[in-house]
Amino acid sequence: MTSKWRIILVFSLLIASVTLPLLYTYIVTLTEGLSGRIFTYRFHRAVYAVLAGIVLATSGCILQATLRNPLVDHYVLGTGSGALFAVYTTLLLLEHVTLWVISLAAALGGLSALAITILIAESISGGDVAYVLSGIGVTSLFSGLSVLLLYYVASKYGYASLMLTGTFIHSRPENLPYTLLAIILALVGYTLLAKRLNVIMLGDDHAAQLGVNPNVTRLLASIIAGVSASIIVSQFGVIGFLGLVTPHIARFILKTSDNRLVMPLAMALGALLLFTTDTLSRSIMTRIIGEVPAGAVISALGAPFFLLLLIRRFRGGLS
Repeated sequence: MTSKWRIILVFSLLIASVTLPLLYTYIVTLTEGLSGRIFTYRFHRAVYAVLAGIVLATSGCILQATLRNPLVDHYVLGTGSGALFAVYTTLLLLEHVTLWVISLAAALGGLSALAITILIAESISGGDVAYVLSGIGVTSLFSGLSVLLLYYVASKYGYASLMLTGTFIHSRPENLPYTLLAIILALVGYTLLAKRLNVIMLGDDHAAQLGVNPNVTRLLASIIAGVSASIIVSQFGVIGFLGLVTPHIARFILKTSDNRLVMPLAMALGALLLFTTDTLSRSIMTRIIGEVPAGAVISALGAPFFLLLLIRRFRGGLS
């Protein structure tokens, strides 16, 4: 397949991944005879699942490319747990908290955790195992602190406990501006960075020879990936491994590491996977055991995939 047709196919899939879930939600809701507040709730929930999937997949692509490490995403590097800890701290310290303040706190917390992980990993060796171990340590630290704070925060904000495992149960129209901000950052990141990340993946010396400043690019990429993922965490909680899995599936399908193609296909896969998971949890699993947070299901599927990647990486089977 020529490059032109591959580009058309990839972006067609991305458009379909956004429109089809929303169309499905609209048709099913009308078929069930539901309207008004229930329709508004379901529609917003579908929108948030799709947009969150796009953002987290983009963040994963950016982090894997800029760090030249296929084993990382915002969750593995501690960004999610750092953002959640910042959200809990803000809820605990401030009497009246707006979504804007929560999003800002999450962004600062997520970036701080990401910076700590990178600094520790680079001080060790900068290799794949250093990033994984540093990320596990930072994630454990902020996750543990978040659980401790939860005992105090949950008494004031009951929904805070649901943020430990990402969920779209509390989807409200008020979340839309912040979710749109995250998606704008993700799309800006794709536009500005896709081609530069291809060069960065070849090595810093090669990038410098081609006029790409690797340090500036890496800093910009980390900020965009960290902030966009943290905003999603601030709205819907921690959703792990989606950003890890989707870039790998996209590269496997396309047989290329070209981020100009991989990133939009990963966006499409992220949107479809998260929407499907949330819809199945809401419509089917609820009748059996009650609604399971989408983040828990994604983690249950993504964690074995991560372990498989880890085994293959250190057996020399993963480039």
